Formats: sequence, structure tokens, C-alpha cells
Amino acid sequence: MGVLRNAYMLWKSLRLPWRSEVFRGWDLERNMYFERYVRSSSRTRRRVVYSKHLTVSEYRDDIIPVQWQAWMRHTREQPPTVQELIQDVQRRKRLAENVRKLVALEQEQEQEQEQKGKEQAHAVQEGPHSPKRVSPERFQKVTPGEQYQPEEWTPSSLPSSSSSSSATQASAAGRYKKD
Repeated sequence: MGVLRNAYMLWKSLRLPWRSEVFRGWDLERNMYFERYVRSSSRTRRRVVYSKHLTVSEYRDDIIPVQWQAWMRHTREQPPTVQELIQDVQRRKRLAENVRKLVALEQEQEQEQEQKGKEQAHAVQEGPHSPKRVSPERFQKVTPGEQYQPEEWTPSSLPSSSSSSSATQASAAGRYKKD
């Protein structure tokens, strides 16, 4: 039966002058995809024939694979191959397995953190193993206080290195005086 079906689908996929609709392929769910050439339009019309009878409320975009959705919306010119669809299914399985592993790893890490927290709480309660407590006086702020008054500053109280630079400035100014 498979050979007859394949031969029939091959016959339906031929672009013959009297044929208005051409079979373009099927997906892994055995939904069939057709393309119709319309003379009044530059774009073709594309449609899907579902393998299962669906009621109007059961139609959803995720029933057909993403590759076929792209072809139906003219985002992709060539229809996807069966190999592409199989690779996508395998990719989704690997992704689901990786997600499962990551969730398990996160749960293990959370359990380890909870266990460490319980051990630390238990160690503090025991006493001899608890960390040494520091007296609060050790961490008091060291500030000048409310009575602090800043010292006065005058330009004459500059360090000696700056006074030598002012002398060089004065000598340089003398060189450029006009007589």
C-alpha cells in the first residue's frame, strides 16, 4: 500500500497544464500540503489537508510543524523535507532532556543550600563551635563630633615647593616686559 500511495503522491506532485493544484509534501503527522497557481495573482495559494477530522474549535497553529507554517505563509520558498522534520523532532527531544537535567541540577543545588543553612544554624546554637562575637564598642563611628571646627586656610600657608614655582613665574614675567 505504501508503494501505491507514494506513486499516487508523485503523480499528484507533477505540474501538469490541466492541474490547478499540486501536491507539495506531507509532514510526520501525515497532513498533506498543496499549492495552487492563480493566474490573477503573483502569489500562489497554499493549503493543508489535515489527516484527522478537526472541528472548527480544534484548529490551532501548533498542529502543523513550524517549517510547514513558514512555507504556508510564503516565508520559505521550498517546502521542508522529511529529513528536516525528523531533525527538528530530535532537536526538541534533546532540548527537553537538557531542560530536565537543568531542573534536576537546580533542585540539587537548592537542597545543598538548605542543608548548609541548617548546619550553620545548628552550629550557632551549639556554642563552642559558634563564631566569636565582637563587642559593639569596636565598631563605633570615629568622627570629629559636633564641636569640630575646620582650621583656617590662607594662601600664604602654601608648602615651600609652590613658593619656588611662584618665583620662577615672576622671573618669567620679567623677561617679557616691554620697556
